[in-house]
Amino acid sequence: MVNRNKKEKDELSDVYDGPLKERRYGLRIDDEVEILYIAGNELRSIRGRLLEFKNDIELVDEEGYYHQITYDWVVDIKLLKHNRPPPSKDKELLSMKRPKKGSKRATPPPPDQAYF
Repeated sequence: MVNRNKKEKDELSDVYDGPLKERRYGLRIDDEVEILYIAGNELRSIRGRLLEFKNDIELVDEEGYYHQITYDWVVDIKLLKHNRPPPSKDKELLSMKRPKKGSKRATPPPPDQAYF
């Protein structure tokens, strides 16, 4: 486990109050989470590192197994720990190239060349 000093811990913690520009909260990729979900007639929980959460929840549990859970079955998501800095201070995230607004996307192949 990485030993972090107080300044680093403060940078990785949620801020709910204060000036809007200083607030930061919510889930981020690589966060440690605990999810309570419905499985049949019982509630189960799983802990792990968040990989994706746009369309469904994808995570790797503490034993290294991959799980994918649809939002329809999720009852509660508890954030245990942020493992990355806020997006505005994340050097790796900022270094990724994003497409410019208004740029053309790659055109799909004509229907006679598409794979079915």
